[in-house]
Parts: sequence; structure tokens; C-alpha cells
Amino acid sequence: MLANFMIAVNAVVPLFLLILLGMFARNLHLLTDTELNHVNKAIFEVMFPLMMFYNIYSSDLSSSFDPGYLCFGVGMTLVVYFLGLVIALIVEKENRSRGALIQGFYRGNAVLMGLPIMINLMGEEARGLTAVMIAVIVPCYNILAVITLEVFRGGKPDIRDMGKRIATNPLIIGAVLGILANIAGLQLPSLIEEPLSDVASAATVVALLVMGASFHVSSVRENLKDLIIGVIGKLVISPAIVFLAGYTIGLRWIPLALLLIIFGSPCTVSGYTMAQQMDSNGELAAGCLIFTSLFSCVTICGWIFLLKQLGAI
Repeated sequence: MLANFMIAVNAVVPLFLLILLGMFARNLHLLTDTELNHVNKAIFEVMFPLMMFYNIYSSDLSSSFDPGYLCFGVGMTLVVYFLGLVIALIVEKENRSRGALIQGFYRGNAVLMGLPIMINLMGEEARGLTAVMIAVIVPCYNILAVITLEVFRGGKPDIRDMGKRIATNPLIIGAVLGILANIAGLQLPSLIEEPLSDVASAATVVALLVMGASFHVSSVRENLKDLIIGVIGKLVISPAIVFLAGYTIGLRWIPLALLLIIFGSPCTVSGYTMAQQMDSNGELAAGCLIFTSLFSCVTICGWIFLLKQLGAI
């Protein structure tokens, strides 16, 4: 039992320590809000797309591409989304907060937390399937977020605008280019491939440091009820539903662990940014980001520990 717990701890704690280091740097006033905004923009528009490209480009897609499994992941995303929608409509009366709460319920930080945890836990053999699943799940997150936030600010989803947002999403562009390069059998010269590998390795570290340094605890009291619901929904209810469904249909090892990590990961920084831009409750979105990031280090350890005890991984 202790050995299984240590495996869970070793998979998550290094990431949490990087977040704490970022928080420490912020307390020392080493980074300003302006600098953090610029670095955040560089991470999500440059480093993460290059990481997505490299992870898919360097993977064996022939052994990672499983249409049935990918469809199951998309289906579970929709199940969790509609559950969050129902809960938000029942517990929250203000549309401005409903959109942020729904987004916090289903939209996990699969890129930032999913890939490094899976590699820490399952080794390099998990990289291919993880990258492909993220490439499929991220567009679903964006489509659902645009529709949800637009509806709950009183507007009607603009299909053209939604298509533009999806087509220009840096992560999606990186994933698509990675798939095309992989299918075409493109072999980049080492002069290019080595820097790409370095950026892919550094992206997660830099993003975790910036996440820690970006934490702002504000308006917690005003949004306390929704924060509690959002945190429990994201870190406990969502992965529990996916775990029960996956375990029941016989998923084990990397496929089951991957779903649990993706659906049990904390809320996204991009979700907070989108909530602000689309007149949703930015304070609630920020709170969900902060507290799911902090508590996920405990809950993910717990989920990994459970999988190990059950012999599922």
C-alpha cells in the first residue's frame, strides 16, 4: 500500500513544487503582472503549440490512434459537461456565474497537467496516446466553452466566429501540424528537432512556474458556494464518473489512467481568460483555477493510489 501511495506522490508532487516556487517568486516581487501576462501569452501561443507538435510528431500514431477509445473520451466530455450544466442551472441564478461554473466543471488542464503526470506515472510509452487524446479533447473544450459563455451572456453563438476561434487556436494548430507531419513521415533535421525537443520539455516547467506566480485570491467569499461546487465537481465528481464508466467497460493500464488524469486535472488558465473576455464571472473562474490547481495535487494522488490498489495500472 505504501509503495502505491509513493508512486502517486512522485507523479504529482514535483509539479506542485514548481507551482509553489512560482508563488514564492511572486511574493518576492520578482515578476510583475505585466511580465506574467507576456510570459503567459508566449506559453500558450508559442511553447504549448510547439510542444503539441513535437509530442505528436515524435509519437507512433499507428499504435496510439484508437477511434473507439477517442470517441469514448469525447462522449465522457459531453456527459460531464451536461451534468455541470444541470447543476449550474439548479444552484446558480445569475447567468454571468453559470457560464464560468459550467466551464470550471468540465474543462481540465489536460495539456499542462495531463501529459507530464502521465509520463511521470506510466513512462514514455504513454506519450503518444496522451498527445492524441489531448489533440481531440482540446477542440471539444473550446467549442463547448464558446457556446456556453456566449449563451449565458445573453447572446447567440456565432458559427462563423466560433469556427474562427477553433481554427486559430494555437494548440489545435500545433496538434494538426503534428498529425500531418507524422502521417507524411516527415523527418526533421537534428538542427531543428533538438530545439523543438528542448522547448517541449521546458514548456511544462515554465507554465507551472507562471501558474504559481499568477495566483490571485480575490472575491472568494462572494463566490464561495460556487467555488466549492466547482472544485468538487472538477476534482471528484468528474473523474469518478469517468473512472466508473471506463473501469466497467474494461479499460485498464494507460487508457484508464489517462482518462482519470485528464478529467481529474485542474481548471485551465485559458478558461479564466475566456471567461473574462466573454463577460462571464472572471473572479469565479480565477477561484476555480486557483483552488483546483492546489487541491488537485491531493486528489490526483488519491485517484492514482486507488488505481494502483485496484491493480488497474
